[in-house]
Amino acid sequence: MRRLSPPVRARAPDGPPPQVLADLQQAVAHANAGRWTEAELYARKVLAAQPLDPSALNVLGTVAMNTGRSAEAIAWFQQAAGGQPKNPFIQFNLGEAHRRLQAYEAAAKFFLQAAALKPDFAEAHASGGDAYRLMGQGTQAERCYRAALERAPAMLAALNGLGLLRLQKGDAAAAAERFEAGCKAAPAGHPLRAILLANLGLARLQLGQGPDGLALLAQAVEAAPGDAEAWRRLAGALRHTRVAPATARFRNILLQLFDRPDVNPRNLATAAIAVLRQEPQIDRLLESIVGAPRETAQTLEREAATATRLVQDPLFRTLLTGAPIPDVAIELPLVQLRSDLLDLAEADPGVLEEELGLAAALARQAFLNEYVLFAASDEQARVANLITALDRDDIGEQGGDLTKIAIVAAYRPLATTPLAARLQSAALPALADLLREQLSEPAEEAALRAKLQILKPPTDAISRTVQQQYEQNPYPRWTRCSFGEPLPFRRAIQSALPDLPAGEIPDLARPRVLVAGCGTGLETMRVATTYRGASILAIDLSAASLGYAMRKARAYGLTEMEHLQADILDLPSLGERFDLIDSFGVLHHMAEPATGLQVLGTLLRPDGFLFVGLYSEIGRRAVTAARAHIAASGYRDDADGIRALRRDLMLDGAPPALERVMSPASDFWTLSDCRDLLFHVHEHRFTLPQIGELLSAAGLEFLGVRFGHAADEARYLTENPRRGALRDLEALHRHELQHPEVFGDTYRLWARPRRPRR
Repeated sequence: MRRLSPPVRARAPDGPPPQVLADLQQAVAHANAGRWTEAELYARKVLAAQPLDPSALNVLGTVAMNTGRSAEAIAWFQQAAGGQPKNPFIQFNLGEAHRRLQAYEAAAKFFLQAAALKPDFAEAHASGGDAYRLMGQGTQAERCYRAALERAPAMLAALNGLGLLRLQKGDAAAAAERFEAGCKAAPAGHPLRAILLANLGLARLQLGQGPDGLALLAQAVEAAPGDAEAWRRLAGALRHTRVAPATARFRNILLQLFDRPDVNPRNLATAAIAVLRQEPQIDRLLESIVGAPRETAQTLEREAATATRLVQDPLFRTLLTGAPIPDVAIELPLVQLRSDLLDLAEADPGVLEEELGLAAALARQAFLNEYVLFAASDEQARVANLITALDRDDIGEQGGDLTKIAIVAAYRPLATTPLAARLQSAALPALADLLREQLSEPAEEAALRAKLQILKPPTDAISRTVQQQYEQNPYPRWTRCSFGEPLPFRRAIQSALPDLPAGEIPDLARPRVLVAGCGTGLETMRVATTYRGASILAIDLSAASLGYAMRKARAYGLTEMEHLQADILDLPSLGERFDLIDSFGVLHHMAEPATGLQVLGTLLRPDGFLFVGLYSEIGRRAVTAARAHIAASGYRDDADGIRALRRDLMLDGAPPALERVMSPASDFWTLSDCRDLLFHVHEHRFTLPQIGELLSAAGLEFLGVRFGHAADEARYLTENPRRGALRDLEALHRHELQHPEVFGDTYRLWARPRRPRR
C-alpha cells in the first residue's frame, strides 16, 4: 500500500478552509502510521465539509483495505478516482485492493495504469508483476519486474518475483542470485526480508546446499517469528533431512517446531537426530552400536551408556514423546533401556519414583511406534507378572506404582490390560498425557465408530481382506498434521498444476471433494487445509481407521466433514458427482485398480480433477526384494512376525537390496507402517506408461506428476526444457529409469476427464 501524501498547500481563494486542510493532514498522517480509527475519524470530518474530496475518499479506502474490508475499499477508491482519474496512487490502491481479493486480472490492470500515469513508479511495475505471476503469466510478470528494476535496481518485490520465476523454471542458481541481492538490500525489520531469506534458503536447498539452506529458513523464522508460514516452510524443508545447522539457535528453533500445532512432528525426527549427532560423544556411541556383536557385555554397556546420555538431552526427550524414532542406532538402546527399567521394577522398587518421567516418555514412544520394539518371550512374561501384581494391589499416587504402570505401558497398550478399567477413571496427573493417549482417545474413537454410517458391506473378496488388515492396523497413526492457510480452489489447483491455464479451472467457493480411502484422516486433513471452503466426504473400508479419522477431525474443529464406511466399488450408488477426488495409496490395493479408477472417473464432474497415488514399480524395487525375502524366510504377517523381521534386519544387517526399506524416510518405524510397507495382503505396482494406459481406458487425461522434491523437478526440467515436459509420460518414465528415487515409491498424479478435441 502506498503511503498517502497529498500536497500540503496554502489556502487558495477557492480552496478548502484551513480546518478542513488540517483535518485532511491529520487523516493522512494517521493512515500512514497505521492508526486506522483516527484516520477514518478525520477523513469523515473532511467529507462532512467536502463530500467528494478525493484525498479523504482515498484515506477511507485505505482504512477499509487494511482492516479486512477490501470490497468496501474498492468502492471508496473508485469514488476517489472519479475525482482524480490521473492520480497514480489511487490507481495503485485500486490494484492492491483487487489483489487482496485475489482478483489478479483486475489488479494487474490498475497497477499498469498507475505505472502509465507515473512512469518512474517502480512499485506499481513490481506489483503488476506479482499479479501476473499469480495468474501463471510468467512472460508478462517478468516484463513488469524488469521494468521495476530499471527504475529501482534494489526494488525488493521485483528481485523476489524474478527469483520465484527462475525457481519455477528450474533455474535455482539464477533464483538464488536474485534472492541474495534482495537479502543484501533489505534492512532489518523490512516485511520482505523474511520472505527473501526463506526463498534464498529454498533455492540453496535445490542446489544441494542443505545446511546453508536450512540456516536461511531458520533466519527467516527469526526475522518474522509471528509468520506461521515461515515456520511451516522450515518444517517442510526438514522432512527426512539428515543434515542440520550446527548452532544452538537452530536447536532452539527445532524445539519450538515440535510444539507447534500446525507441524507434523514426524517431519522433524531426522533433523532432531542430526542435531543430536552433532555432539561428538553421542555420535561416537551411536556409530559403535550398529553392527556390533549382540549380547556381549561390551555392546550392552555401550547401549546403556548411549541411552543414559540421550535421555539427558531435552531435544531427545522431546523427540521421544513427539514422533516415532527412525534410527536403528537409537532404537537398539531404547530396547535395552526398557529392559533395564523392567529389571529395576523387580529388583529395586525404592528408586522407581526417580524414573517416572523417563518411563512415561518411553511408554509414549512405544505407543507412537505401536509397540514395534522387539521383546523376548521371557521379557513379556515378566511384564505379565508385573500387571498381575499391579492389578492385585491398590494403585496409589506414589511414584513407584506410577512408574510400574508406565513400564507396563512401554510394553503393551494399557487398554489391552486388566488395569484399563481402574485407570480410566483414576486421577493421576503425572500420567495424564499417557492415559489420554492410551485410554481416553481410543475410547472416544470407539464411541464415534459406533455411530458411523455404512454405505454397504463390501462384497469383493480382496476388499474384505484389505478391510481386515486395516481394522487390525489402522494406518497411519499420527498426532498432528502439517497444514497452512487453505487457498481458493482455483489457486490451489493452479499451484499444483502451474502449466494449466486458469481458465480451465473452475472458480469454486465451496468445492465438493471426495477423499476415496481416507485411512486415519491424514489425507483428509491435507485436503481440508488446502482447499478453502471444501465440502468433504471421506470414505474408507476400515471402521477402525474412520474412528481415528473422526476423532482427529473433531480435535481440529472440522465438525462439518462427513465420514462414511464404504468400498470405492459401491460409490456410484451415492448418485453424486465431485469437483475433486483425492485417492492416495488406495487403488493399488484393489483387486482390479483399473476398475477402481474407472469408477472414480465416473464420479467426477466434467471440469473436475483427480489426485491419485499409485505405487511405482521402479521406486518400490527394494520393497519387492524385501517381500521376496519375507516370503522365503517365512516371517508371519502379524505383530510378532513384523518385530522378528525388523530385529533380524537390524542385528544381522540388511542385504544391500533391502537397505532402502530401513531408511529414515521409509515406513519401517511403526508396526502399522511396516505392515503396510512390507506385509500388505494385496498390492499392484505400475510404470508411468502403464498408468497412462489406465487413465486413457478410464476416459481421463494425464495432467502431471508431483516430484519428491523441488530439486528433482528442477533437474528434470533442465534435462527436458521443452514446453509440456511435465505432462510427457514417456519422458518422465525415461527420467525415472535414470533416477529411480525421483518419485519415491509412490506416484502422485493429477488427471481430469478427457475433453473433446476442438
